[in-house]
Amino acid sequence: MSQWANNNPARNNAGKWQGYWNLLISLVSRDVRARYRRTILGPLWAVIPAILSTVILSFLSGLVGASSEGAPRLAFVMAATIPWTFFQSSVVRIPHGFLANSTILRKMAAPRQIFPFVVLLTTTFDFLMSGIVLIVVLQIFRIPVTWAWLWLPLLVLMAGALAWAVGIGLTAFTIYRRDVLHGIQYIMQVWLFLTPVMYSSQELLSQWPLLHTLNPAVGIIDGFRKVLVFGQAPDVGSLFISALAIGLVLVITFPLFHFMSRYFADVL
Repeated sequence: MSQWANNNPARNNAGKWQGYWNLLISLVSRDVRARYRRTILGPLWAVIPAILSTVILSFLSGLVGASSEGAPRLAFVMAATIPWTFFQSSVVRIPHGFLANSTILRKMAAPRQIFPFVVLLTTTFDFLMSGIVLIVVLQIFRIPVTWAWLWLPLLVLMAGALAWAVGIGLTAFTIYRRDVLHGIQYIMQVWLFLTPVMYSSQELLSQWPLLHTLNPAVGIIDGFRKVLVFGQAPDVGSLFISALAIGLVLVITFPLFHFMSRYFADVL
């Protein structure tokens, strides 16, 4: 019986994938605990970046006189800042995830795609923690929960997919040329100001229609705002464009990542 089990491909594959799943959960648990170990505020650090970004962007939004479409400015900006922070943090951390797990990469033949998923699950924890704060803010401004919130799982999935697609593409170059690693944060800062986070999507559309169309983050971030603040369904056309853009990015970055990741262990 034991010899049959050892020669059973289906059983062996199931055991192998179970091992990968256990590795994924173990790494996520380790990263979450390591981030808040020996800190005074602990898990509050999961929400502090989003809160500080909201305050700063709300101030800048009011300073330049950006429209909040009649909604409370703090809620208007926060509903876009929190998903943007999730997206930005995921993109920035994915290359670092490979560097932090270089020992595992050299010693184990685990699929390289696991490590970006570790980052995404870790940043999802931060996103959920920040989401609790956002719900409190929405209640303070008496913004109700509506049926449109049913769109949130799709929006989160699309934000994660875009972050994964961009992150693995940047990783493919970062492992070999660390200059890219230093520049990612600046790239994301520029991308932030090209995305309607502190201003209305309509303002971007009226002044830069081509940028509104080509930026895959626009439909996703604006979708969060429409759902959370205005209780409306996202613009399906914008989401479709974002989905097409995610697919296009994956067509480019995944084969590149798949090819170059085979040599990660040699250069890490």
